Amino acid sequence: MERSSVYLTLFPAGQRRGLGPAMAAMAVVPVGDMLIVLNEGGPAATAFGVHGLAAAVVAVTAGLLLRERPAAA
Repeated sequence: MERSSVYLTLFPAGQRRGLGPAMAAMAVVPVGDMLIVLNEGGPAATAFGVHGLAAAVVAVTAGLLLRERPAAA
């Protein structure tokens, strides 16, 4: 399943507790991309600046979603 379809399905439906684990799992994809760029001799600035930053942003967002607590009634 494509990443954007998971986001576009869960977020509008208000399934933020389901979106956190999905994003945490998908944070692995840019890490893999970063490792491929580095392994193939690509520029380290691109690997870390694009793919590494994307992985960090997705991981932080997933952490915030996983840490969220329901509002008191």
